[in-house]
Amino acid sequence: MRRSRSTTILYSILGSGVALAFLGHGILGAKGEEKFVALVTGTYDKLLGGSMSDATATTWVNVIGWLDIALAVVFAGLVVAAIARKAIAYSPLAIGLFAWAAAWGFMTALSRFTAVLDGAETWDVVERGPNYLLPAGLVYLLYRIRKDETAERGDIIAARPAANGRSEATERVLAKH
Repeated sequence: MRRSRSTTILYSILGSGVALAFLGHGILGAKGEEKFVALVTGTYDKLLGGSMSDATATTWVNVIGWLDIALAVVFAGLVVAAIARKAIAYSPLAIGLFAWAAAWGFMTALSRFTAVLDGAETWDVVERGPNYLLPAGLVYLLYRIRKDETAERGDIIAARPAANGRSEATERVLAKH
């Protein structure tokens, strides 16, 4: 798979979805959404067996909300960079950021379940699948593009003859022996 108009459009659609999900959740978090506070306190209480005050949970939710807003801006910037065909949009950094988005999306979806641990919220995790599957799709897209472009560059290097008539790949093989 190589960078093309189609992959740029796909990147733009998936990346915009990721940016909007982070922006929407970030705004709710920055405002201290009560449902998010309940998810934090419930998960902390059920999984760690402790107790977290609403005030502490609200602080965490606020901080996470502002971080999500900042990441939304970064994700939107990566979409713009992809459209402009900038290398940063296809970099290991972009892959890492979208991988984080997939992991974070899954953890926050799972928090609907872990906050109560009664099984009824299983469908809440499924319903929020786009929150982790959109960035996972981008990770795969970027991985494939980078992998195929690296292989193509390797083929070009291997096919280029050196000054002595041998290819560089042959020179590297001979140098190893």
